[in-house]
Amino acid sequence: MGASERFPVSLNAVNVVCFKIDWEERMLNVLLVKRSISPYKNKWSLPGGFVQGDETLDEAARRIFVDETGISPAYLSQFRSYSDTKRDKRVVNQRSGQKARVVTTAFTAIYTSDEELQLDEESEDIRWFKIPRRYFSRYIPEDMAFDHHDMLLEASNRLRISLEYSGLATRFLPEHFTLGQIQDIYEIIWEVELDPANFREKLTNVEGWIKESKSGPKDTEPRRGKPPTWYKEHDIPQFERMITNPNGAVIREKESEYQKSLDNLTGEIPIIKKQINKSITFF
Repeated sequence: MGASERFPVSLNAVNVVCFKIDWEERMLNVLLVKRSISPYKNKWSLPGGFVQGDETLDEAARRIFVDETGISPAYLSQFRSYSDTKRDKRVVNQRSGQKARVVTTAFTAIYTSDEELQLDEESEDIRWFKIPRRYFSRYIPEDMAFDHHDMLLEASNRLRISLEYSGLATRFLPEHFTLGQIQDIYEIIWEVELDPANFREKLTNVEGWIKESKSGPKDTEPRRGKPPTWYKEHDIPQFERMITNPNGAVIREKESEYQKSLDNLTGEIPIIKKQINKSITFF
Protein backbone atom coordinates (compact mmCIF):
# COMPACT_ATOMS: atom_id res chain seq x y z
CA MET A 1 0.00 0.00 0.00
CA GLY A 2 1.45 3.37 -1.01
CA ALA A 3 2.05 6.26 1.36
CA SER A 4 -0.68 8.38 -0.22
CA GLU A 5 -3.18 5.54 0.28
CA ARG A 6 -2.32 5.17 3.96
CA PHE A 7 -2.74 8.88 4.68
CA PRO A 8 -5.26 10.30 2.17
CA VAL A 9 -6.42 13.07 4.54
CA SER A 10 -4.45 15.88 6.17
CA LEU A 11 -5.87 17.72 9.19
CA ASN A 12 -4.66 21.11 10.43
CA ALA A 13 -4.55 21.59 14.18
CA VAL A 14 -3.24 24.13 16.68
CA ASN A 15 -1.87 23.80 20.20
CA VAL A 16 -1.19 26.58 22.67
CA VAL A 17 1.64 26.59 25.21
CA CYS A 18 0.41 29.20 27.68
CA PHE A 19 2.79 30.58 30.30
CA LYS A 20 2.17 32.73 33.35
CA ILE A 21 4.21 33.91 36.33
CA ASP A 22 3.35 32.63 39.80
CA TRP A 23 4.42 35.70 41.76
CA GLU A 24 4.04 34.09 45.18
CA GLU A 25 6.43 31.24 44.40
CA ARG A 26 8.41 33.18 41.78
CA MET A 27 8.03 30.38 39.27
CA LEU A 28 7.12 30.07 35.60
CA ASN A 29 3.88 28.09 35.11
CA VAL A 30 2.26 26.41 32.10
CA LEU A 31 -1.40 25.49 31.57
CA LEU A 32 -2.31 21.84 30.88
CA VAL A 33 -5.62 20.04 30.44
CA LYS A 34 -6.40 16.38 31.13
CA ARG A 35 -8.24 14.77 28.24
CA SER A 36 -11.56 13.02 28.87
CA ILE A 37 -11.81 11.59 25.32
CA SER A 38 -9.76 9.29 23.12
CA PRO A 39 -7.11 9.23 21.90
CA TYR A 40 -4.94 9.60 25.01
CA LYS A 41 -7.88 9.64 27.39
CA ASN A 42 -6.88 10.70 30.93
CA LYS A 43 -3.54 12.07 29.72
CA TRP A 44 -2.37 15.63 30.24
CA SER A 45 -2.06 17.73 27.09
CA LEU A 46 -1.70 21.25 25.79
CA PRO A 47 -4.93 23.08 24.94
CA GLY A 48 -5.66 22.58 21.26
CA GLY A 49 -7.97 21.46 18.51
CA PHE A 50 -8.67 21.53 14.80
CA VAL A 51 -8.77 24.53 12.50
CA GLN A 52 -12.11 25.28 10.86
CA GLY A 53 -12.32 26.01 7.15
CA ASP A 54 -13.25 29.67 7.55
CA GLU A 55 -10.57 30.81 10.02
CA THR A 56 -6.86 31.56 10.10
CA LEU A 57 -4.43 29.69 12.33
CA ASP A 58 -4.28 32.64 14.74
CA GLU A 59 -8.07 32.87 14.91
CA ALA A 60 -8.32 29.13 15.53
CA ALA A 61 -5.70 29.18 18.29
CA ARG A 62 -7.43 32.01 20.15
CA ARG A 63 -10.92 30.52 19.72
CA ILE A 64 -9.91 27.04 20.82
CA PHE A 65 -7.87 28.26 23.77
CA VAL A 66 -10.69 30.45 25.12
CA ASP A 67 -13.30 27.70 24.59
CA GLU A 68 -11.16 25.07 26.27
CA THR A 69 -9.87 27.08 29.23
CA GLY A 70 -12.29 29.96 29.81
CA ILE A 71 -9.48 32.53 29.85
CA SER A 72 -8.00 34.86 27.24
CA PRO A 73 -4.23 35.28 26.69
CA ALA A 74 -2.58 38.68 26.69
CA TYR A 75 -0.13 37.55 24.01
CA LEU A 76 -0.31 34.85 21.34
CA SER A 77 2.27 34.02 18.67
CA GLN A 78 3.20 31.06 16.44
CA PHE A 79 6.55 29.43 17.15
CA ARG A 80 6.71 26.35 14.85
CA SER A 81 4.86 23.54 13.08
CA TYR A 82 4.97 19.81 13.86
CA SER A 83 4.45 17.50 10.90
CA ASP A 84 6.07 14.18 11.74
CA THR A 85 3.80 11.58 10.14
CA LYS A 86 3.95 9.36 13.22
CA ARG A 87 2.91 12.02 15.75
CA ASP A 88 -0.88 11.62 15.46
CA LYS A 89 -2.59 8.91 13.42
CA ARG A 90 -6.33 9.49 13.39
CA VAL A 91 -8.75 6.90 12.05
CA VAL A 92 -11.34 9.02 10.27
CA ASN A 93 -13.42 6.13 8.98
CA GLN A 94 -13.90 3.22 11.39
CA ARG A 95 -15.34 0.94 8.70
CA SER A 96 -12.50 1.28 6.20
CA GLY A 97 -9.74 2.09 8.69
CA GLN A 98 -8.92 5.23 6.74
CA LYS A 99 -6.31 7.31 8.56
CA ALA A 100 -5.39 10.98 8.63
CA ARG A 101 -2.13 12.67 9.48
CA VAL A 102 -2.29 15.79 11.66
CA VAL A 103 -0.08 18.82 11.08
CA THR A 104 -0.02 21.04 14.15
CA THR A 105 0.99 24.69 14.41
CA ALA A 106 2.14 25.47 17.95
CA PHE A 107 1.64 28.84 19.62
CA THR A 108 3.20 30.51 22.62
CA ALA A 109 0.77 32.43 24.82
CA ILE A 110 1.22 34.61 27.89
CA TYR A 111 -1.46 35.03 30.53
CA THR A 112 -1.42 37.90 33.03
CA SER A 113 -4.90 38.05 34.61
CA ASP A 114 -6.56 36.06 37.40
CA GLU A 115 -9.71 34.75 35.73
CA GLU A 116 -11.06 31.41 36.94
CA LEU A 117 -10.24 28.43 34.73
CA GLN A 118 -13.20 26.58 33.22
CA LEU A 119 -13.44 22.96 32.07
CA ASP A 120 -14.98 22.14 28.72
CA GLU A 121 -16.81 18.90 27.92
CA GLU A 122 -13.71 17.22 26.50
CA SER A 123 -11.50 17.83 29.55
CA GLU A 124 -11.40 16.04 32.87
CA ASP A 125 -9.13 18.53 34.67
CA ILE A 126 -7.27 21.76 34.04
CA ARG A 127 -4.48 23.31 36.08
CA TRP A 128 -1.29 25.34 36.12
CA PHE A 129 1.95 23.34 36.39
CA LYS A 130 5.31 24.62 37.54
CA ILE A 131 7.85 24.48 34.74
CA PRO A 132 11.36 25.05 36.07
CA ARG A 133 14.39 24.80 33.80
CA ARG A 134 15.97 22.45 36.31
CA TYR A 135 14.04 19.36 37.43
CA PHE A 136 11.57 19.73 34.53
CA SER A 137 10.49 16.10 34.81
CA ARG A 138 9.60 16.45 38.49
CA TYR A 139 6.69 18.73 37.67
CA ILE A 140 5.65 17.92 34.09
CA PRO A 141 4.16 14.46 33.26
CA GLU A 142 6.42 12.60 30.84
CA ASP A 143 3.50 10.61 29.35
CA MET A 144 1.65 13.62 27.95
CA ALA A 145 -0.65 13.12 24.96
CA PHE A 146 0.79 13.02 21.44
CA ASP A 147 4.15 14.82 21.27
CA HIS A 148 3.08 17.57 23.66
CA HIS A 149 5.89 16.87 26.14
CA ASP A 150 8.48 17.67 23.46
CA MET A 151 6.41 20.62 22.26
CA LEU A 152 6.29 22.06 25.78
CA LEU A 153 10.00 21.52 26.37
CA GLU A 154 10.88 23.28 23.14
CA ALA A 155 8.50 26.18 23.85
CA SER A 156 9.95 26.75 27.32
CA ASN A 157 13.52 26.68 25.99
CA ARG A 158 12.61 29.11 23.22
CA LEU A 159 10.94 31.44 25.71
CA ARG A 160 14.09 31.59 27.82
CA ILE A 161 16.26 32.15 24.76
CA SER A 162 13.95 34.84 23.33
CA LEU A 163 14.41 37.06 26.39
CA GLU A 164 17.98 37.65 25.26
CA TYR A 165 16.90 38.90 21.84
CA SER A 166 13.48 40.52 22.29
CA GLY A 167 11.39 42.60 24.66
CA LEU A 168 8.94 39.77 25.35
CA ALA A 169 9.43 40.10 29.12
CA THR A 170 7.13 43.12 29.34
CA ARG A 171 4.21 41.04 28.03
CA PHE A 172 4.16 39.32 31.44
CA LEU A 173 3.54 42.69 33.13
CA PRO A 174 0.60 45.10 33.41
CA GLU A 175 0.43 48.30 31.38
CA HIS A 176 2.56 50.25 33.87
CA PHE A 177 5.60 48.67 35.49
CA THR A 178 8.95 49.43 37.08
CA LEU A 179 12.42 48.40 35.96
CA GLY A 180 12.58 46.19 39.02
CA GLN A 181 9.53 44.27 37.84
CA ILE A 182 11.16 43.62 34.45
CA GLN A 183 14.20 42.29 36.28
CA ASP A 184 11.89 40.02 38.28
CA ILE A 185 10.60 38.50 35.02
CA TYR A 186 14.12 37.75 33.81
CA GLU A 187 15.20 36.29 37.14
CA ILE A 188 12.10 34.09 37.47
CA ILE A 189 12.18 32.71 33.93
CA TRP A 190 15.96 32.31 33.82
CA GLU A 191 16.17 31.15 37.46
CA VAL A 192 19.16 33.41 38.16
CA GLU A 193 20.04 36.52 40.17
CA LEU A 194 21.04 39.57 38.13
CA ASP A 195 23.02 42.57 39.28
CA PRO A 196 20.43 45.41 39.46
CA ALA A 197 22.71 48.24 38.35
CA ASN A 198 24.17 46.32 35.41
CA PHE A 199 20.77 45.00 34.34
CA ARG A 200 19.08 48.41 34.41
CA GLU A 201 21.89 50.00 32.43
CA LYS A 202 21.50 47.41 29.69
CA LEU A 203 17.72 47.64 29.86
CA THR A 204 17.58 51.39 29.31
CA ASN A 205 20.02 51.10 26.40
CA VAL A 206 17.60 48.98 24.36
CA GLU A 207 16.19 51.53 21.93
CA GLY A 208 12.45 51.58 21.30
CA TRP A 209 11.42 49.05 23.95
CA ILE A 210 10.19 50.92 27.03
CA LYS A 211 9.42 54.56 27.76
CA GLU A 212 9.06 56.38 31.03
CA SER A 213 5.43 57.12 31.88
CA LYS A 214 4.30 60.35 33.50
CA SER A 215 1.67 58.49 35.51
CA GLY A 216 1.46 55.07 37.08
CA PRO A 217 -1.40 52.62 37.53
CA LYS A 218 -4.61 54.15 38.88
CA ASP A 219 -4.88 51.70 41.78
CA THR A 220 -1.41 52.49 43.19
CA GLU A 221 -1.54 53.01 46.94
CA PRO A 222 0.11 56.20 48.26
CA ARG A 223 3.45 55.62 49.96
CA ARG A 224 6.02 57.63 51.85
CA GLY A 225 9.30 58.63 50.26
CA LYS A 226 10.18 58.94 46.61
CA PRO A 227 7.50 57.45 44.33
CA PRO A 228 8.59 54.74 41.87
CA THR A 229 9.39 55.58 38.28
CA TRP A 230 6.84 53.93 36.03
CA TYR A 231 7.40 52.70 32.50
CA LYS A 232 5.23 51.53 29.61
CA GLU A 233 6.00 49.22 26.73
CA HIS A 234 6.60 51.11 23.50
CA ASP A 235 7.34 48.16 21.22
CA ILE A 236 8.74 44.61 21.29
CA PRO A 237 12.03 45.06 19.45
CA GLN A 238 14.48 42.41 18.33
CA PHE A 239 17.95 43.25 19.59
CA GLU A 240 21.44 41.79 19.47
CA ARG A 241 21.65 39.97 22.79
CA MET A 242 21.74 43.11 24.91
CA ILE A 243 20.69 41.18 28.01
CA THR A 244 22.61 37.93 28.44
CA ASN A 245 21.35 34.88 30.30
CA PRO A 246 24.17 33.43 32.47
CA ASN A 247 22.84 29.95 31.59
CA GLY A 248 22.05 30.85 27.99
CA ALA A 249 24.80 28.75 26.44
CA VAL A 250 23.45 25.59 28.06
CA ILE A 251 19.89 26.31 26.92
CA ARG A 252 20.96 27.13 23.36
CA GLU A 253 23.00 23.92 23.19
CA LYS A 254 19.98 21.83 24.25
CA GLU A 255 17.78 23.65 21.75
CA SER A 256 20.31 22.96 18.99
CA GLU A 257 20.47 19.25 19.89
CA TYR A 258 16.69 19.03 19.88
CA GLN A 259 16.45 20.75 16.49
CA LYS A 260 18.98 18.34 15.00
CA SER A 261 16.91 15.39 16.20
CA LEU A 262 13.85 16.88 14.46
CA ASP A 263 15.79 17.40 11.24
CA ASN A 264 16.65 13.70 11.18
CA LEU A 265 13.02 12.57 11.15
CA THR A 266 11.62 10.74 8.13
CA GLY A 267 10.47 12.75 5.12
CA GLU A 268 6.97 13.98 4.52
CA ILE A 269 4.28 11.60 3.25
CA PRO A 270 2.43 12.83 0.13
CA ILE A 271 -1.09 14.08 0.81
CA ILE A 272 -4.26 13.70 -1.26
CA LYS A 273 -6.98 16.04 -0.05
CA LYS A 274 -10.44 14.53 0.38
CA GLN A 275 -13.67 15.52 2.05
CA ILE A 276 -13.67 14.46 5.71
CA ASN A 277 -16.61 12.59 7.21
CA LYS A 278 -18.58 15.18 9.25
CA SER A 279 -19.27 12.65 11.98
CA ILE A 280 -15.63 12.54 13.08
CA THR A 281 -15.03 13.48 16.72
CA PHE A 282 -11.99 15.71 17.04
CA PHE A 283 -10.02 16.88 20.10
